[in-house]
Amino acid sequence: MFERYTEKARRVIFFARYEASRYGSPYIETEHLLLGLLRENRDVLGALPPDSEESIRKQIDAHTTVRQSVSTSVDLPLSNEGKRVLAYSAEEAERLDHRHIGSEHLLLGLLREQNSFAAAILRERGLRLDQLRGRFSKESVADVTGRHIRRPMGEFTINIHGMPRTADPIQEHVRIIRKVQWYWHKRPWKSLDTVLHRATGAVSFDLGLAADNQNFDLQRGGWQKGRCFVCEWELFESATEPEHSIAYTNGRDWVCSECHEKFLQGPDYFATSHPEIT
Repeated sequence: MFERYTEKARRVIFFARYEASRYGSPYIETEHLLLGLLRENRDVLGALPPDSEESIRKQIDAHTTVRQSVSTSVDLPLSNEGKRVLAYSAEEAERLDHRHIGSEHLLLGLLREQNSFAAAILRERGLRLDQLRGRFSKESVADVTGRHIRRPMGEFTINIHGMPRTADPIQEHVRIIRKVQWYWHKRPWKSLDTVLHRATGAVSFDLGLAADNQNFDLQRGGWQKGRCFVCEWELFESATEPEHSIAYTNGRDWVCSECHEKFLQGPDYFATSHPEIT
């Protein structure tokens, strides 16, 4: 579902899920998506008045009935409004002729869902849909030759798994993983055992905690999905989808087969030019 999303946009969704679980909400609502935007990409909200982040959170706190927090391992669904925001975001990317769906498109999607709490918060602070569309359509930067390239919100993209991904975080993740000469071996991804703290629902990979069986429960295969360290491609057990179930590991981190071939097998990929980086 999120293959067209930039890394920033994916992290917005991740943080929105975290905010929803923190409030004890059974759904990811539009206000949680807004909080995710504030956490991940404040540049997108640069048009807001000063101190908006704090005031927005206070406004959401006052509006929300806080329930017992939900474990972050629970895959919370989007509310109907949240689903429409993502649909509108995709439409806005198409409208602006952008191949990716970025955090800027999520912001436009929030404003498109006019009756939502998040849209009301943004309108109160002066954000208008048409003005932001104009701003995002004109974003550009100059490359090293001085030639201007249209790049929404300053993000170059690189194709991985047939979809554009934001190049900057990919390059940073490759830099980190290449700092050590790891031995990578190919094998199927397997669900991981976890430990669950009974009182809070918090999850840990420290299986030694399970010895305290009054406070912790061992969850066999409790962590059912992993992600590629480089591109965050989902990894899970599957007999029919090897692109998701077979990857490379150094015993700690995992890298999908495409990223291993592209970024780790040969010399530094980003040290030379490539036509697919746009």
